[in-house]
Amino acid sequence: MNPKAHPRDERSARQLPFVPLAPHPPLHRYYGGEGETRQGFLNDLFNRTAYQYRNIDKATGLGFGIWYRRRALEQAGLTSGMHVLDVACGPALVAQCARDIVGPTGSVVGLDPSLGMLREARKGPCGKLVIGVGERLPFPDASFDFLSMGYALRHVSDLRAAFAEYCRVLKPGGVVLLLEICRPRSALLLSLSRFYIKTVLGIAFSTSTGNRDMKTLMEYWWDTTETCVQPEAIVGALKDAGFSGCSQQEWFNGLLRDYRAVREEGTGGGL
Repeated sequence: MNPKAHPRDERSARQLPFVPLAPHPPLHRYYGGEGETRQGFLNDLFNRTAYQYRNIDKATGLGFGIWYRRRALEQAGLTSGMHVLDVACGPALVAQCARDIVGPTGSVVGLDPSLGMLREARKGPCGKLVIGVGERLPFPDASFDFLSMGYALRHVSDLRAAFAEYCRVLKPGGVVLLLEICRPRSALLLSLSRFYIKTVLGIAFSTSTGNRDMKTLMEYWWDTTETCVQPEAIVGALKDAGFSGCSQQEWFNGLLRDYRAVREEGTGGGL
């Protein structure tokens, strides 16, 4: 950044089209056949496996998943009365924690492109559910105080487009919190995590349910985790979209990462 640049010049630079930033390289082993798109593959896969997602969360989070989500939301600044958007809400595990925190004076909206996931989400306390993707949010500007995304960053098509939308729908000073499973730095932990998620859980869930899609889900989940862009690229894309105060916390040698950022005053996101 030019230290002599005028703030107006920086704002003008943000209006230029962003170069797309995919969260990981294409994985044509899973999609890319005749007429098949990545989003179509994901929607079909999650539609067929959504009914087991709560059990998957218990197995991958060792029973601490809900506790971890609630703690992360509170540490990021979510409080009573706030209006929250949970992007890629899945079965609404993050949304149910947010609902407990914001109370009756707040609100939580869950958004997901999978009808199967939204069907599971309706079993929880999140009252308003919307079909859609993070790159094209169907909400007016400055609609929310807080935006969360739990373990789904690798499923968006373009991080910069998604983050620009997150910035747009947040009020000035609004907070974005991204929870992610990431590639750990330790070679041993990397190997153990890969074996547990991709092989052990893949076989266990496909065998116990008789659903071969469960194995595909766990393999795809791990492959997108292992090939995901580096944390520095995620933080950089948040800043490019108009967020400030970007920070990250990591646990278990980087296996879990929480990204937090604040929408700057006078920025509106958008491409």
